Amino acid sequence: MVLQAVLLLLFWGCAAKHFTTKTPAFIVFKTPQIKLADQGFVMRAQNDAGAQIYSGGQPVFELTVGRRICLDGRCMDEGRFYERVMGARYPKGTLQAILQCRPVPGEGKITKTADGWIQRLYKRGRYDIIYSFNGKEARFKERLHRVLIKIREM
Repeated sequence: MVLQAVLLLLFWGCAAKHFTTKTPAFIVFKTPQIKLADQGFVMRAQNDAGAQIYSGGQPVFELTVGRRICLDGRCMDEGRFYERVMGARYPKGTLQAILQCRPVPGEGKITKTADGWIQRLYKRGRYDIIYSFNGKEARFKERLHRVLIKIREM
C-alpha cells in the first residue's frame, strides 16, 4: 500500500495530460542544453501546456508543463528544470506562461503594444529577459544564459 502511494506521488506529475487545444506552430527551443527549431504543436489546457517538435515527420522533443515539467518523459520540479535545462532560476510559472502566450504572472513590467505586449524581467546576475507576444508569435529571449524560445502559431 505504501509503495503504491509513493509511486502515485512520483509519477502523478507526468501522467498523461488532456489538452483542450493542439495548435500547429513553428517552435524554436534554444538553451545551453537543447537546440531545436522545427514544426510542431503547442498543446494547451486550463492548467497545463505542452509542446512537441517534429523533424522529418518524427517526434524529436516533447515537453509538458503542469505541476511538474516533463521533457521527453523525464519529469522534474520547475526550479530544477530551469537550472538544469535552461541554465538559470526563472520565476515560477515562466515556461507555462510562454506556452500559453501569457505574461509571466506577477513579474516584470508589461508594456502594451498595438498588437500585443512586451514584458521585461530583470534580476541582476540571475536573468535579463525580454518576452513579447504580438498576437501570433511569443518570443522569450534571456540574454545572460542565451536562451531563446519562439512559438509562431500557424
